[in-house]
Order: sequence, then C-alpha cells, then structure tokens
Amino acid sequence: MMSKSAKGGQWERNICKYLSKWINGSEKPYVFWRGRGSGAMFTNSNEIGESFSGDIYCVRPEGKFLLDKFSIECKNGYSGTSLDKHLKNNKNDTLKDFWTQAVDDAVKSDKLPMLIFKKKGSPSPWVGISQISFNNYDKYLNDLKFVHLRWGKELMDCYLFEMKEFFKVITPVIVEGKNEI
Repeated sequence: MMSKSAKGGQWERNICKYLSKWINGSEKPYVFWRGRGSGAMFTNSNEIGESFSGDIYCVRPEGKFLLDKFSIECKNGYSGTSLDKHLKNNKNDTLKDFWTQAVDDAVKSDKLPMLIFKKKGSPSPWVGISQISFNNYDKYLNDLKFVHLRWGKELMDCYLFEMKEFFKVITPVIVEGKNEI
C-alpha cells in the first residue's frame, strides 16, 4: 500500500513495490528498485547488467521487459502541479517539466517515456505515456478516461491515466507483447 505522504525516494520505492506486485502478484521478491542517483542514466551492476535511465531499475530478470521499453520517471508531492497551467501556457508548468525530464531520459536511452506522479493532496497517482505508447495500447484503453496534453512541436504529447486503472488494463502480458498470436 502506498503511503499518502511518501516523497522522493520513498515514493520511488512505493512505485517499485507496486510494479513488482503488478508483475508477481506480490511485492516480494522485489522486481524493481529505485536507482542510485535516480533520474540520471548510468550503468548498474545487477543481475541484468544493463544501463538504464529514469528512477527505477530492474533487480530481477522478470521485469526486464518493462524497462527494455520504458524509462520511468517518478514524481510526488508537488502542490503546483496543475492542468490549469498547461491550458494557460504558464512559464512555471511543473507537469511539463516532469514530462520533459521523462522524455529526455527516454530519448537518451532509446526507450519510451513513462511518468508516474501524484500531486500533493490528490487521492491517486497518474501515469503518463507518449503517443507511441498510446497507439500501441489504444485497443485496451478504450474504456479508460484520460487527459491528452499537447505542447505542440516543442515536446511530444502526453496521455495521462489514473495509475491503478491503467495497470489493471495494461497487464505485463500486453507490455511484453505476448497477447498477440
């Protein structure tokens, strides 16, 4: 269960536990853990032995498929995160900054961006994915509500979903691509 007040490193650990449970049906054994110096690309010596980016890395082989596709950025507790700022083109758009960081890390590692964030005081976290990911999974996402953020040519679009609903529909089998015959 995710703590309502988790910030920074604790938030990343909570997301790692959530994603481990998404894969295993249980938090343990941990499949993911927060990266040392999260947010920066580096090589970590683990069972997988690969370089990665974002805030989360794989500590067990069964999660490799997720981080082969996605660079995951985790953010929590920013009260200034607001869709209103996006609509008003404010200079201080925290959500845009989060997405920019997720996209930059993903591009550097030749992966797709994924942003998992929770606004301070919000009841539930959100997951943001790119247009490419949305197109890959659109037939599964038909019944989910989402917010489509467009910044024009300066930054790729972001599709925001309520996190638990997203991962209920987008299963490990779907991400691995094993659902196609």
